[in-house]
Amino acid sequence: MKQASIVILLLAAACGRQPADSFVLRGTVPGAMDSTEVRLVPNGRFSHSWKAFVVDGRFEIRGQMPLPTYCELRMNNADICERRGIEDDGLTKYNEIGFFVENGELTFSTPSVDSLPESFWRYDARKERNYTVSGSAAQDAFYRYQQQTIPLRHALREAERAHMDSESIADYKRVQAAQTALTQATEEFIQGNRNLAVNLYLAEQLKKDPFTYDQAYLDKLAGLFANSQETCAPLREFRDYLTKAAAFTQGKTLEDGTVLAPDGTKQGLLAQLNKEGYTVIDFWASWCGPCRASFPHLRKMHEQYGEKVAFVSVSLDSKETDWREAMEEERLPWPQFLASKELAKALGDLYDINAIPTFLLITPDGKIAFSGHASGELELQLEEI
Repeated sequence: MKQASIVILLLAAACGRQPADSFVLRGTVPGAMDSTEVRLVPNGRFSHSWKAFVVDGRFEIRGQMPLPTYCELRMNNADICERRGIEDDGLTKYNEIGFFVENGELTFSTPSVDSLPESFWRYDARKERNYTVSGSAAQDAFYRYQQQTIPLRHALREAERAHMDSESIADYKRVQAAQTALTQATEEFIQGNRNLAVNLYLAEQLKKDPFTYDQAYLDKLAGLFANSQETCAPLREFRDYLTKAAAFTQGKTLEDGTVLAPDGTKQGLLAQLNKEGYTVIDFWASWCGPCRASFPHLRKMHEQYGEKVAFVSVSLDSKETDWREAMEEERLPWPQFLASKELAKALGDLYDINAIPTFLLITPDGKIAFSGHASGELELQLEEI
C-alpha cells in the first residue's frame, strides 16, 4: 500500500501535477467597483474561463486545473459604468493580470485596483510589481521571472510603440535589440529554473517565425529540456514543434509553382527570381487590409533597393477579377502575379504561410533567407544585404 502511494505522488509530480483536485482563488482588490466582472482565462481560452464578481473589494473563483497553467485575470467594469451613466475614462477599468494557477489555496492581493496593469496597448509591465499571488509553486518561479525582466519587457513595448508611430528602420532596430536582450534573459532563466510548467510557457516565447532561425537555434531550444525525463503532454508538444520547425530553417530551397501573369499566361514562380541577386516575394490579397497598407513602405524599399533586389508580388485572391481590380488600383511598379489554386493551397505546408502579408527573401541560388509579416523586418534584412 505504501509503495502504491509513492507511485501516485510521483505521477502527480510529473510536469508539476498537484495532489489537490481543485483550486480556490481569493482576491482582494481595494477600490474596485462592486459587481466588477472578474474572469480567469487559462492560456487565452475564453471558452474555458471562470467568472466571478467583486463584492466589497473581494472576489472568489473556484475550479480545477490539472496542470499548473498560465492564466490571465481580466477585470472589467465597463458594463457597470455604462449602466450608471459614467463616462469618465479614468473610472472605466480594463485590467489584465497574468500569473500561474494550480490546484490548492491561492491568494491574490494588490494595494489598489488603480495600481494594476491595464489591457491592450495601455499595458505597463512595471505595474506587475503591484500585485502578488501566493499558494502556487509555479507562480513563485514565474514571479521571479517577471520581476527580473520588467525593465527588458517595458523597453521592448516602448520600442514597439515608437516603431508603430514612426515606421522608421532606426526604431525597428531598437525593437530587435530589445527582443534579443529579452530572449537571452529568458534562456538564462530557463537554464536556472526547475519548474517545468513555467519553463515550457517561457519557451513558447522563444519560438521564431519560419526561416528566421537555423537548426543550431532549434538544437539550443531542445537543450534547455535535455535533462527533462517527464512525459507530460506540454513537453511532448514542444518537442514535436522542434521536429516540425526543422522543415522551415533558413536555407530551404524555394519550390516552383504556377502563377498567372497579367497578360493571362501561366508562368513558373522560379522563373521570376533574380539570378544575379536577391528577390523579395510579397504574398498578399485584395481583401487583406494590412497587405495593402504595407504597399507605401514597399514602394520606398523598391525605390531604394530595386536596382539590386527584384520585387515580385503574388496575390492569393480566389477570384481573378478581384486581383485585377486591386492591381489596377495599386499600380505597383514591379511584376504582379496571381497564385494558382494549387500553389495557394500548398503554401502552408511548403513555407508555413498561414497569414498575410508574408514576405520571402530569396538568395541568388534560390534559397529562403528570411520570412516575415512586417515590412520593417523586411527593410532590416535588405539593409543588411
